[in-house]
Formats: sequence, structure tokens, C-alpha cells
Amino acid sequence: MIAIDFAFPLVNGLHARPASLMQEACLPFTAACRFCNLRNGQQADVKSVLELVASDTAAQDACRLEISGADEKKAGRALRAFLRQDLPRADDNLPPPASATVQAAWLPPVFQHGTVRVLPGRALAAGIGSARALILQKTRMIALGFASGKKDAKNELRLFQDACREVEAELRSQAATAKNATAAAIMKAHLAMISDPGFRERINDLIAKRKKSAGQALGETTAHYTRILQKSHSVYLRERVGDLQDLAAQLGERLYGPSLPKAHQSLCAPCIVVAATLPPSELLGLEHKYLRGLVLGDIGLTSHTAILARSFGIPAVSLSPRELGEIVSSGQLVVDGRRGLVIQEPGPALKRYYRLEEMKLRLQAGQLAALRGRPAQTTDGLRIEIAANIGGTKELAGAWRHGAEAIGLFRTETLFLERDTAPDEDEQLAAYRQAAISAKGRPVIIRTLDIGGDKPLPYLNLPQEENPNLGYRAVRFYGEHEDLIRCQLRAILRAARHGNLKIMVPMVSAIEEVRLLRRLLAEAGAELRERKIPHADNIEVGIMVETPAAALFVDQLGREADFFSVGSNDLLQYFLAVDRGSARLGELYSPLHPAFLRLLFQAAAQARKAKRWLGICGEMAANPEYLPLIIGLGFDELSMAAPAIPAVKERIARLDSGACRALLNQALHCASAKEVARLLGEFNGRGETMEVIAAELIRLDSPSRSADEAIKELCDLLELGGRVQNAHELEEAVWKREETFATDLGLGFALPHGKAATVRTGSVAFLRPRRPIRWGGKSSAPVQAVLMIAIPAAAKGEEHLKLIARLSRRLMHEDFRETLLAAKDAKTVLAAIRTCLAAK
Repeated sequence: MIAIDFAFPLVNGLHARPASLMQEACLPFTAACRFCNLRNGQQADVKSVLELVASDTAAQDACRLEISGADEKKAGRALRAFLRQDLPRADDNLPPPASATVQAAWLPPVFQHGTVRVLPGRALAAGIGSARALILQKTRMIALGFASGKKDAKNELRLFQDACREVEAELRSQAATAKNATAAAIMKAHLAMISDPGFRERINDLIAKRKKSAGQALGETTAHYTRILQKSHSVYLRERVGDLQDLAAQLGERLYGPSLPKAHQSLCAPCIVVAATLPPSELLGLEHKYLRGLVLGDIGLTSHTAILARSFGIPAVSLSPRELGEIVSSGQLVVDGRRGLVIQEPGPALKRYYRLEEMKLRLQAGQLAALRGRPAQTTDGLRIEIAANIGGTKELAGAWRHGAEAIGLFRTETLFLERDTAPDEDEQLAAYRQAAISAKGRPVIIRTLDIGGDKPLPYLNLPQEENPNLGYRAVRFYGEHEDLIRCQLRAILRAARHGNLKIMVPMVSAIEEVRLLRRLLAEAGAELRERKIPHADNIEVGIMVETPAAALFVDQLGREADFFSVGSNDLLQYFLAVDRGSARLGELYSPLHPAFLRLLFQAAAQARKAKRWLGICGEMAANPEYLPLIIGLGFDELSMAAPAIPAVKERIARLDSGACRALLNQALHCASAKEVARLLGEFNGRGETMEVIAAELIRLDSPSRSADEAIKELCDLLELGGRVQNAHELEEAVWKREETFATDLGLGFALPHGKAATVRTGSVAFLRPRRPIRWGGKSSAPVQAVLMIAIPAAAKGEEHLKLIARLSRRLMHEDFRETLLAAKDAKTVLAAIRTCLAAK
């Protein structure tokens, strides 16, 4: 028997998607594979997704795989590779949760106007949706009678197996035609669940041995696994009950016919769907072009329905049964997916308020689209290339959609796995050519075959090793399998005619390994010339810096390599001699270790001296919190899972490279990773240095008709301008001051202000409404312009008071007021306010 100990790496625990991947990794082998959770003692057959999910495995739980049987060594190598490379990436494409999970206690005054009915709930998916309610009154029931019409176990089993085949075919079709990777992954997880041997065997036994009807057997088996899942300590795992019940209902419909008319799925006008339960399969079946939002029963952020809503951009809120029951069919609703609110029959003022919110979201979407298409650049003009890691051509579209400027790592192993013979030159050419054409001139770095004894290939007789991670793998076996590597290199050279392809060699420790690759590349080119096949004459060859030897030898390796890319995950574990999967050594595995930062600093310095481009890929590159250190180190390129790209680009745009270098210099002199973390936390928590006023913080011709709307619009301007992380939090701070004393200064101006942790840097915003608005009660004078001051909560001294005093004094001057009121453009307003703020 082979035993593999590891710490479970996913923050959401062992749920359906990683369980289905683990099952998939185990299926090719005859060996028995047992999964053991050493924390709670739960065990599972790795080939059973439902047993794996029911193990109640949480993040960082100590786990063990026990493998026994004729091909246990091959299975062990494959599962080690899966645990090292594939399992940590299982949640890479999971969409982030809504920005707020529970409705805040405070709401702006506009929500108290008139007879507005506000239903508080939990935010599931961000966004604003407004339409009439369509209530789905339904309970999907599984019939209990015999599907065959009589007590005939043989026929009942046949009908159940037919139903399973039909549902499996439907799930495969949905996975193949899914609109995004999230939907495809969920359908594949459902497919693994319905194919689960434990699930099938239990139902088969109940029908064949206990003479139950198919409906009874299905109901009892579903109830059995439901009880197990509901006992889990993980909310994420408890919410898999919904997936199980969805699958049971689909099987029931195949056995007994639909329990509800399909008309529920035929939306023909804009609406907000209201339902106590809405399984993933039914959400996928709805006509999304008419779907403006979802109001659901008591489900959580990690339910697959909520995850799908986020991936499709459908605003969604969860309500308690009591609140859900108050919604009237065809009544007008607003779904606020950020605050976690549902508003019934909103009045004119609240409709205008939400129109402003929708305008902000449209502008933010435009900013994000622009950011995706724009190169990443620091505030002082330093350009950094942001690239995506992919495991195959199916991930290309998602990489470009998220704003990748290049493919920094194309893992080619997937072309070679799960087959009896190696892919031929033409098959590889098709994949690499597709990547090159898809990139439209952008760089695509193709990593040559990174296979070792832990990923058994029947056509590649690699030795079995006790520690394959440090063994005969990657470039180390190229010399004995030159034909295989030349074939790959020929395909890359041919594909390079169609785009900007580069080659990267994995696991390099010595310069001879790079020279070997260059020799094979030259031979591949010569073979193509002899065959008179068109191909690229020149192609860059780089090195994956994964070993400490390579990191310390960049200056010499630079004589043979055109570029370098640090594989931070493997380099860190090899450098610190810490298995990143170890439950006991988790605290030691930190990229903030000062010694590791010194290693990267030396490698970066050598790369610059050798005039070689240097990139980094892995978890460190994708974490926005680490970016100040990475920029300080001087990396030219960062490569990561595609969904991480927008947040990384946004963070880079707010950093100064000089400040990052100064931070790095401090970090290099720290004594521990904890000291570095503390230093980095302080740096990331500081307010950013930006000019107090900017053109994007000025809006003329505002549609606001009230103080509620004006304050919201100004807070939104500050969020859009990057001065505030959450406009709602600043809005609350401003209104709490406004309730103490009104900030209507008279003379047609108001000067609201607020101090809050959400403010990144002290700022002033200006708004001029189309028509004067009354700021306070009926007796207040009309306000023609509004200046808002926002100050970080951590700001020292009386900065906001100085700003208020300076603006208040200047507003006493008629010429200043007239300039602001008569200005025809933001440039004039900006110049006037800058002059005011510069005055002593």
C-alpha cells in the first residue's frame, strides 16, 4: 500500500468540483483508492464523489490517500501529481462572492420616504435589477409509484438506468455548451455525482433486493446523503444538498414525467424571478435576456445557484421565508445585490436613487473594460506585462476576456495525458497554432513537456521514484526521449509562423540542460527544412526558474536563455525544503520569508545585469497584497489564473514603483516572515498620495434633485475615481454628520463631508445640478452647487477641518462662487478649486 499525506489546499473545502477532479484522476487505475480525513476520521472511496464530499473536509485539514492494488505505484504517481499541480487550481475560476453578504443596519434617508417596503436579506450576486416579480410556486416532488406501472424489479432497474443515461447526456451537453467555465465546471461536477458508484449501487440494491420502486429508492438514497451533508461543519458542503436534490428531481422527471409545466422556464418579458428554491439546472434553463434579478429563499453565498448568478452577472438576494412570502406576483421590485435588499413598489425618489446606482455600475463596467484592454502601469509610469496561465486551448477565450496581455504559461501536459500514445506533430500543431492565432500578436509562452514519474504515461517508460518531485522529470528526461521532444518542438516551430510563440524549459538546474534543448530545437528546425515544411526560423527560448540552483545562477544561464520566469510555488518549497501540501509545515511555507525575498532579489538583479526579461507565475503573482514587493523586485511580467487579472491590474495602477522599492529594501532586512507581513500590511493600509481634486471628481449638469441624490452621486464619483473603496460606507459617514448639523452654507452652496476607513486619500468632489435643490427642510435656500470633502479615518491632525475652513472662506467670495456656477467645463472648475486649496 502507498500512503500520501497532504494538507487540503482549497479554502472552500472538498466540495463537488474538486471531488470530481479527484475521482477523474483515480478512475484510470484498478487500484483501490481511499481518502482519509485525519482530523475527523472520515473515510471515502476516491471513486465516489458523494463519499468524498460527505467527508466534511475543510481547508488545511490533514488528509491521506491510501492506494493499494496491482497498479498502485502508477496510481500513486498520478495522484501525487494531481495533489501537487491540479488540486490547488480547482477553484481558480470560481467567481468572487458579492461585495456585501448581509444588509447593513444603516440606510440613506431616501429609504424612509413615503411607504417604501424594504425587505432585508443576504447579498448573493452584486448588481441592481428592476422589473416586475414572477413568482415560481413550485415544489419538485418525486413520485413514489412504480415507474413501470407494476412491481417489476427488472423493468424498474432498466427504467432507472435509462433515466440516468438521459440525465448524463443532458449534463454533458450543458457542460459542452456552457456560457462560461463556471457553468461548465458545475455541470461536470453534477455529472460526476450522478455517475457516483455509491449513489447508483444504493439505488440498485433498494430496487433489486428490497423491491422498492425507482422513486422510493431515489428518494431514500437522496435522503441518506442529504443527512450526511447536513451534518457538515462547512456551509459550503451543506449547500451541496441542493445539487443532490436537483439531480434527484431531474431523474424523477425522466422516470415519471415533469412535475411542473415547462412554461416556468419561458420568460417572455423582463422580470425578477422569485422562488423559494431554484436549482442550478433550472437557472440554466431560464431565458437570461429577460432575467433582471433573482429573489431566492434561504440559500448561501456558496450554493451553486448563487455562484452561477455571479458568473452570469445576475443580481441576486436571499430572503427569509417570511420576507419571501410578502412579495406579490407582478409587483414592481428592485433587487439590490450589493446591500442585500429587495424593495417593493419603489417611489419616484428611490427609483431616481437607483438610476444613479445603475449609472455608476455602467461606468464601472466601462472602466473595467478599459482596464482589461489597457496595459498595467504604476502611477509613475512603470509598465508591467500581465499574462494568464492556461492548461489548454479552451482557456484562451477566458484569458483574453479577463484582460491578459499575453499567455505567460501554456501547460502542454494535458495534450499528453490520459492516452495510450503521444500526440503526433499535427495534433500538437493544431493546439499551438490555435493559441498563436487567438493571441493576435501577443506573446504565448509554451512550456515544453513537464512530466515525471508522478504522471505515468504508458508510452513513456519513466522510472518509479520515491520522490518524483525531485527526480527524473521535465528537462531531465529529454536526453533519453529526444524523438518525443523534437516532435513537440517541430509543432511549436510550425505554429510560430502564425503568432508570437516562445519556448520555456521546465526544471532547469544546469546550463547543459538548456544547451540540450537548443540542440534539439536546431535539429527540429533542420528536419522541417529537409521536409520543406514552413516554420519559424527564430524563436526565443526561456527558462522556468523553479530550482534554487537556477535562481542563483541566472547570470550564467542568461548566456543560453532569452528570458526567465520564476515558478514561485515550486521554487519556494524547494528553497525552504517545505512540502507545500504538509499540514504541519504550513506556517513555514511563506513567500514573505526574508531569505526567499533575498533569493528573488538576487535573481532579478542578475537578470537585469544579463539584460534578460524576468517574469513570475504562481500564487505569489496573483495576490494583490504581495504586489508592492513584486514591483519592488523589478519583475517585467506577472502570470496568473485569468480571473485574478482585473484585481491585479487595478492594484498596480495605484502603486508607485519607487515606494515599492523602498518597501522591499526594508523587507530584505526583516528577521522573519511575520515581520515582513506586518510591514507589508502597514504599507497596504496607508492612504494613497493623490491630488485632492481631479477632473474625474467634477460633474456638471447633474440629474440629482435632492440632497439624497446629490450625496450619493458625489460618493459614487469618489468611488469611480478610485478615492473610495465603497461609496455606501462614505455615504453613511456623510449622512451621520449631516444629521448632526446641515451643511447648507447658504449662498447657493452645500459642503457635506465625511471621515471613513473606506476613503483611500483625502479628496474633494464637485457637483452642479441641472436645477437648484433644497438641501434641508422647506425653509432652506436652494442649493446650486455642492462640494464634498472625504477624509481617510486614519488621517492625522485636522486635515478635514482645514479643507472645510479653506473652502468655506473662499465661498464667501462672490467671484469664486460665480466661477463655479458659470463654468462651462470641468477644466475651469478644477483650476478654481486648485487655486483655492493652494492658498495659504
